[in-house]
Amino acid sequence: MDRICNIIYLKEFNTKRIRTHWDYEDDLIDVIEKSGFKDNFTGLYMNRLRFLEERMERCIGRVKWFEKLKYTEELYSIKIDSLKNIRILFAFVKYKGNKFAVLLYPFEEKNKKKGSGNSYQTAKIIALKRLKEVIINE
Repeated sequence: MDRICNIIYLKEFNTKRIRTHWDYEDDLIDVIEKSGFKDNFTGLYMNRLRFLEERMERCIGRVKWFEKLKYTEELYSIKIDSLKNIRILFAFVKYKGNKFAVLLYPFEEKNKKKGSGNSYQTAKIIALKRLKEVIINE
């Protein structure tokens, strides 16, 4: 795949500043459909996307919704805490001359143990790999 994608899962989100890695929405569908959290998640997700689009890098000013990840220069996280702890790792990149927030990898944070399937450590590895794919395919 040689392009980044628009947001269409749950509700199409028309934006010129946010895109997704081509595998992101399949992963999001998997996380959300299994969670039993779909109805609650949709509104929270759309609110955070709107905030991200408006503020871009300044989004981290709202610490309950966003964070810059430690030990990495590139990655940020959208935090959606409610019935589940959904995290969406993303980065800011220039792609074909425009700057975007690119959603890379969603996961449900369940286990903080290093290296577990639902840890930030595992998610960061996947997100960084996807970020490289996006940059290479620019």
